[in-house]
Amino acid sequence: MTRTLVFGGAFDPPHSQHVEMCKAAMAQLGISRLVIVPTYLPPHKRAGYLDFSARVRLVKAAFKGLDPIVDEIENERGGDNYSCRILPILKRKYGDIVYLIGGDSLMYLDSWYKPEEVVATCPIAVAARSGYGGIADKIEALKGSLGGEYIPIDFVGKDVSSSVLRAELLLCESPADIAYDVMEIIRREGMFTRYADMVDKLRGFETEELFEHSKAVVKRAVDFNSKHHLGQDFDRVFTAALLHDNAKQRRSLDGLDVPEDAVGTPVLHQFLGAAKAARDFGISDDGVLDAIRYHTTAKADMTMLEKLIYTADSLSDDRTYDPIPALRRIAEKDFEEGFRATLAHTVDKLKANGRPIYPLTLDAYDFYIGGQK
Repeated sequence: MTRTLVFGGAFDPPHSQHVEMCKAAMAQLGISRLVIVPTYLPPHKRAGYLDFSARVRLVKAAFKGLDPIVDEIENERGGDNYSCRILPILKRKYGDIVYLIGGDSLMYLDSWYKPEEVVATCPIAVAARSGYGGIADKIEALKGSLGGEYIPIDFVGKDVSSSVLRAELLLCESPADIAYDVMEIIRREGMFTRYADMVDKLRGFETEELFEHSKAVVKRAVDFNSKHHLGQDFDRVFTAALLHDNAKQRRSLDGLDVPEDAVGTPVLHQFLGAAKAARDFGISDDGVLDAIRYHTTAKADMTMLEKLIYTADSLSDDRTYDPIPALRRIAEKDFEEGFRATLAHTVDKLKANGRPIYPLTLDAYDFYIGGQK
């Protein structure tokens, strides 16, 4: 009986590491048949996603060298597509199957819906991913708690984030980790263009250096959100991060409502940024506007979106000076710890330089550091 490798995902968009994972698993396990299962996404949850048919077209282009079967079972079912439901159907359909997942997914396997049924259905092949260690220990723990057979694949993929790639496409970039044939379809069909006008308009308000920073904050924010499962809507994160500095080089008050004690200070642009995001970009989401409004000072009792934009701005990858790389590593391991460390560093630096500290920043410090919340 032909053995089949099953690999599922949103594939929004499919990228090089998806393909390389499958190649490595098929070679190691001597498997010649690959079944790709794109995830079904209900219409009301489509924020940030392409529709199903578009993702199928991209998957076929991305994996064409492996001659895959693209199984549309999830779209046909339209719901209740937990792995414990889908895998038994695929096993009946294809026979002897092996389910391939990434090392990052393995770390959360025991939190899946009925994980014991997942691992009882078929062997689980695990492809390691850079930045996600502890796979051997996790496998042993899962064997003890859930049972099942796990096959480590001799492969370590690059830490490529689909969320970051999606952000890069929405920023009108051409990511290196997306195959040429896939990019051809994306550009020809006008995929990932919903923010093109906003990006173009912002570019006109910022110098090239500041615009590059804005893009870096977008990528850092969506990466933290995805990596740490912060649960924030992709579009809200993208918009708040993109526009956080939209008024930094447009400091005219224009009769807009900003705190008087911020006028003439380095934090004015955050308040102006919220007002100008509403006026010039049509942003009406109060949560997005507040994330822009407090991205420099922070404040007490912040929402997760506010903390995310504050932290991403402080720790964006274009900031290479010490101690930012060290703080970024902390946040990559533990977002909340990274947020507090960043806030503490900001206050300590301002004090050391004898610079005034805006009251909202002191409130944030007292709330999160003094009270250790």
